Amino acid sequence: MAAPTLAHHTQNGAVPPSAGLSPWARFLWEAPLLLSMLFTALVVIWAQDNDTLERKALRQSVMADTLSLEAQLAARLETEAVKLRAAATHLPPAGADPNQQLATLPEIAAGLDRRWLSVIWLDANMRIVAEARREQRPGTHGQFQSQAQGISLHLIAPTSDERRPQTGQLIARYDPTDLIKSKDFWWLAAQYEVQLLSGLGEVIVSTETPGQVARGETFETPFNAVPDARLRLTQRVRQPHWFTTLPVVLIVGFLVLISIATLLLRRQMRQVTRTEGAWRTEAAWRQSLEESALVGLRARDLDGKLLFANRTFCEMVGYSVDELVAQGSAPDAMVKTTQDHSAIHPTQRAGQETRWRHRDGRILDVMVFESPLVDGAGQQVGWMGSIVDVTERKRLEELERRQREVLSNHARLSTLGEVASTLAHELNQPLTSIVSYSAGIAKALGKQPGTQPDLLAAAQALSRHASLAGGIVHRIRSRLARRDLVLLACDVNTIVSDAVALLTPDLKRAGVAVSLSLDSSLPLVRMDRIGIEQVITNLLRNASDAMAQSASPRAISVRTALCVVPPLRDSAGWVTVIVTDTGPGLDGRDIETLTEAFFSTKKEGTGLGLAICRSILESHGGALYAQDAERAGACFSFSLPPDKASQETQAAATP
Repeated sequence: MAAPTLAHHTQNGAVPPSAGLSPWARFLWEAPLLLSMLFTALVVIWAQDNDTLERKALRQSVMADTLSLEAQLAARLETEAVKLRAAATHLPPAGADPNQQLATLPEIAAGLDRRWLSVIWLDANMRIVAEARREQRPGTHGQFQSQAQGISLHLIAPTSDERRPQTGQLIARYDPTDLIKSKDFWWLAAQYEVQLLSGLGEVIVSTETPGQVARGETFETPFNAVPDARLRLTQRVRQPHWFTTLPVVLIVGFLVLISIATLLLRRQMRQVTRTEGAWRTEAAWRQSLEESALVGLRARDLDGKLLFANRTFCEMVGYSVDELVAQGSAPDAMVKTTQDHSAIHPTQRAGQETRWRHRDGRILDVMVFESPLVDGAGQQVGWMGSIVDVTERKRLEELERRQREVLSNHARLSTLGEVASTLAHELNQPLTSIVSYSAGIAKALGKQPGTQPDLLAAAQALSRHASLAGGIVHRIRSRLARRDLVLLACDVNTIVSDAVALLTPDLKRAGVAVSLSLDSSLPLVRMDRIGIEQVITNLLRNASDAMAQSASPRAISVRTALCVVPPLRDSAGWVTVIVTDTGPGLDGRDIETLTEAFFSTKKEGTGLGLAICRSILESHGGALYAQDAERAGACFSFSLPPDKASQETQAAATP
């Protein structure tokens, strides 16, 4: 298939070199010849070294054989000398025929039958007493005649006997040729030419074959068994030189053949180089087209296994082409199966939008266009895909949607601001009248005797609530008019107590119990009293509403403390108000989500309460926090910076 071949043209997005072969590759054809020459040189060195070792071993073998032969010959002559000395001690007495008596002596007869040519008996004056010859033995006439014609050697033994006070000599003459050419040394005679030399270098006896000259290794050693004689061994076959051995001849022939093969290989390499240059040019052109594409390209076989991917595709999924080919597909990529591909028409141009996962875990939105992959024979071998990364486009679309939503929220806030401004303007006069009339009624009831206390308390509460409502309307008008807030040093505990007292009737009707834990040592805080009281009231109402559907005991805990709350790092501490309920909790939401404009968890909520609270606190330099309570429910808290002057006065007054 053509598709698998494409995968080898891309290696992590790198373009294969097209400038031709490297200098080493250009002379690759010379490698067999150079290796052959190196091999030949090694064989020659080995042959020389082996020849040296063989010659050394051969010389040692010749030396060993020479010394062994010398020792054996000396042992045999010593044996003959011992037997001759034994015969010298058993000579017969003088009789009628001393020659006959000497020849019949058992020791003499055995020596003549074995190796001796003759035995001569000399008296003390060196006169011949008797003589026995081998040819005089019965049945041996003429048998040893040829052997007796050469140079002979002799053994001497002194005669000593009680019957003969005078000492003579017994001399046994033997043929050294018979000693050297013994059948016991046939294996030695086949390898060596054995020579016995005199002190003057004359050949006493030799095993040389007529017409054959020994040309091999030679070694001489003194032959102590014969006075002033030397034993020489010469190899019959000369050791050939190393350059005439069969391995060297074969190596030379091999070198000739490899030279011819190298010339043929050089011609073939030139053809391959030209073909490869054309292939590289074509591959580089095709790869430049693939890598220059700004869309991801991939090829898969009919089984869905990945065969090819370009650099854009690899960067899109975060894997190299080798890793993708080894794994067979893009990891965690939600793609259609092979069965789905069967429904794609060859002329279909519609893409499929899906989501892929990058190697680092981020999600990509891609548009996949699939088409059949056809080889040169017109057969479909797989599928070719073009992938376009639409993540940025999706992000821009989502950003545009959010911007439209923010603009819509801003428009709603602007409208609400206008409504609030109108309401504040319209309600200011009625609330002022209510405050005036309620104050007058309370004052009049206080002057009349017998007035019921409940009626007087109701009139006073009406005046107080009307004043509070008027303050809220006045504050709204001040914020809409963009006037600076009037901040006064106030006690947070007093504001918390007033806010709780204001909502106590409503909380009791909802079945919510409120507990207070106020730190009396808190410093004063410069604040807008009405704004902070509005924040506390909103947090209490939200906590009560959150527990409306809760079956567990409904309770709100309000406490104040001096805390160091990150990221508000201050060694002196910040005044903090903490409101905790036993409701369902935040359900994973953070403060940013909860304070977003128009976000609300209540069906009838406007989603502006917490946003306004956060705005009020930030205008005081404080911060709003939200987290799940330790056991159950939610915990809302806010921190305000203390008044420095009151804090210093309090620190000075504290012992």
